[in-house]
Amino acid sequence: MIIVQDRIAVAGADLPRLRALLEQRYLPGARARGLILLDSGVSPPLTLADEPCVFWMRWRLDDVGAFWTARGMAVQDPSVAAFWNEVDRFCTGRHREFLRPDGFAREPLPEPASLTAFLTEPQGWRETAQLHLRPTVDRADRNALEAALSATGGLPGVRQVHLGTNLDLQFGAGYYTWDVRYDDATAAEAVKASAHWTQTLMPLLNRLQVGFEPIALATVGAGSRQPGLTAGIKRTALFRLLPGVGDEQRRAFERNQLAMPAYIPEILNWRLSRALPAAGRPNPASPDWSYVWEQEYADLAGLAGAYMAHPYHWAYLDGSFDPESGRQIVDARLCHAYCAMSRGILGAESDSQAP
Repeated sequence: MIIVQDRIAVAGADLPRLRALLEQRYLPGARARGLILLDSGVSPPLTLADEPCVFWMRWRLDDVGAFWTARGMAVQDPSVAAFWNEVDRFCTGRHREFLRPDGFAREPLPEPASLTAFLTEPQGWRETAQLHLRPTVDRADRNALEAALSATGGLPGVRQVHLGTNLDLQFGAGYYTWDVRYDDATAAEAVKASAHWTQTLMPLLNRLQVGFEPIALATVGAGSRQPGLTAGIKRTALFRLLPGVGDEQRRAFERNQLAMPAYIPEILNWRLSRALPAAGRPNPASPDWSYVWEQEYADLAGLAGAYMAHPYHWAYLDGSFDPESGRQIVDARLCHAYCAMSRGILGAESDSQAP
């Protein structure tokens, strides 16, 4: 069981307005998403002249699966974010937190492991792209595109190419995840001026794909527990920060993301990068994304099981993405893509030599 606790700071004069909004516009939807209201209260139980009171609510969720079901339903319902935006216009602060029923139990809490021995510095210049295919693309088209994308790996200045077919297209993922590691940005520009790129690959991409927006990666931090990973699952997440996020919030977000592998050993290799314009773009505007967060797992169970179930993820880190948390700094419109790998990508990047 999970206890969800909301604390909303509100002027005493506005408390009736808050209660009415919650009763009329929030409680019915919350129940439908699986949140069971346990109780509510006000602290202190009086109206103060110079400071707000705190209205709090405690809810129950059955388990982690119920948490992700509720989160998914909330993200898909724009009225949820609209409701909290209205609350934020007259309340002075709010915070959602998650509690484990304890009863003075002696059960230890999860602790981080040291990552010092696994930290790496990726070499070369890498770009990643989500390839969104047009609905009319058939198997023959895909075969031609796959061959052209894979052939890029034989061009001078290219260290590694990986093309993965994404396993789920629900969350902004393209049909493929395409990763290319070049010697450097100059090599990337030379590859994009080659006959193969200009005469074979780009005509196919322009015909078969809905836009082509590769993203270059500026490493914030990376690590590798298993650099020789020969197969597994690669997860690529693209995030965009909300307007007005300050430098300290950004740095805290980066630290928190990079601490995740310390709690979840199933994350074998990882890299957090700031998104940059790809090399050789004719219009080098900033990409639509702020961050690229990549992870490699031995199998799908590591991603769908351990990663999703760990409290560092759902009880702590997810607040940066959740419009109900009072701590959201990342746009809910993100990209979550994952594909099978024929060989690892992230672990090999710390090797300065071409694979």
